[in-house]
Amino acid sequence: MTEKARRRFTMWIAVAIVGVLAVAGLVAWRFWPAGESDVAVPARVCDNALPRSDVKALLPARGKPFSEWHTGVFNPDEPYVKKVPGTCKVYGGGQSVTIKHGLYSGAGYTMQDVARDAHASGATEITLGEAKGFHNGDTTSLFAACPSEQSDGKTLVEVDVTYRKTTDQAVIRKMASLAADTLRLEARKLWACDGANDLPNGRPLIG
Repeated sequence: MTEKARRRFTMWIAVAIVGVLAVAGLVAWRFWPAGESDVAVPARVCDNALPRSDVKALLPARGKPFSEWHTGVFNPDEPYVKKVPGTCKVYGGGQSVTIKHGLYSGAGYTMQDVARDAHASGATEITLGEAKGFHNGDTTSLFAACPSEQSDGKTLVEVDVTYRKTTDQAVIRKMASLAADTLRLEARKLWACDGANDLPNGRPLIG
């Protein structure tokens, strides 16, 4: 092989190697996991019932995109709503938060029972004015008496926020804040509890 032919052969080998590397890079780019993006929480969540601040505080800042679903009634400002319990679940960044509200009627569970459970082993007490509750395991529960013209005075509104099992006071505080926002909304506007307007508008007390 002449020197000229050898150089030409070497050049084509180099071009072939570059081509193979380019194709391999393109394939790797196509199948390599995309970089995590910001979790874009909308201004209002759960059928536009709740502000995003408390939900955003619990979800990771980056990761899988935000989504939500709800059943029952969550937004009492929607037309033609019925007084029924509601559940909302929000997702983002690989985490989820479930928010539930409902009504206890009768003497099956009272505020005395709430106080007992708030002082049980492993529980953290939560107070929002006359509303009481506790965190235990992965759930924060908040209750308020809900007397009304239709009730017998033994009715409670309950809100549960389920996130993840924790004893971290900072996380519990965020969960309790979300529970308080939900309790105020549903007790005042959906269940129309007498005295619900007296519930404080600030954050609950923890411990």
